[in-house]
Amino acid sequence: MAMALFAIAAVSLAKAINLISLTVSESIEDAELREQMRAVLLEVSRDPDLREDSRETNPNEMGLYFRIDIEPLELENQEGEPLSNLFTVRVTAFRKTQPRGAEEIDYAETIVYPGLF
Repeated sequence: MAMALFAIAAVSLAKAINLISLTVSESIEDAELREQMRAVLLEVSRDPDLREDSRETNPNEMGLYFRIDIEPLELENQEGEPLSNLFTVRVTAFRKTQPRGAEEIDYAETIVYPGLF
């Protein structure tokens, strides 16, 4: 009886440790993805020659790639005057799937004034 109880406890502990390791692994992958998206967003938004564009990066070793969409943004100030040279930059992360598909994972978006940096 004691041996069976010990075996049940050992198996439960092993399952819990396995679940913790899977959770940590997924958390690390999510953090790496966010960091890569942040790096792409910063690189694009700091370009002084920013203009309307849409492009994709090459997939990395994990099959991740990013679509970068840059669109002009039309806004007005409080007096109703148009604010010129503003852009919306959107970076969307994708993971390649078999055979030719892609899964959208996440996106980040910001408003950019190229003359700022």
